[in-house]
Amino acid sequence: MDKKTVVQLFLFSVVIVIFLIIFFKYFDQEKSSKKTDILEKKTPKILDEKSNIIKGIEYFSKDDAGSIYSIKAETGKINEDNPDIIFLTNVKAKISTLGTEDIFIQSDFAKYNSKNYDTNFYENIKVDYVEHQIDCRYLDLLFNNNQAILYEDIIYKNLETVLLADRLEIDLITKNSKISMKDKKEKIKIVYMK
Repeated sequence: MDKKTVVQLFLFSVVIVIFLIIFFKYFDQEKSSKKTDILEKKTPKILDEKSNIIKGIEYFSKDDAGSIYSIKAETGKINEDNPDIIFLTNVKAKISTLGTEDIFIQSDFAKYNSKNYDTNFYENIKVDYVEHQIDCRYLDLLFNNNQAILYEDIIYKNLETVLLADRLEIDLITKNSKISMKDKKEKIKIVYMK
């Protein structure tokens, strides 16, 4: 194998390992069948009695294995057609699992389903895990489908590498993942920095 192929395989493996750590600990199907979720709402302030906008919103869930998913937002607007859907602004999420470092997600906006915890983050997304950072435009955590999808302008950075791609899909059950570009003629770009 040439050096470029080895570096590409290494970078791809690092990205996959990060997401697998998140989802092995957090969304394993065997654990989810035994999962007892605790959902807690901190007392939010209603901005206007006549509106459905809430200020200072926070949701928290914990499973039997001790994994915690928390999401906080500056404001939330309840969807009038479906009260389980909340549109969030200035969003910060944290995934904590026993024995691993916390994973932090930030975005300008998110659509959160309080019933099944599916979360669609969008605009200026930043994912931080130890010395790894991923920026993208969209991140969908689909607990219902056991899938995580990052897409549009993915930039992965660590201490020595920058990877550019359009889409990363992870199947939470099989642990299979796929990284790709929209245009099949384009290639995933990897820059190795010393």
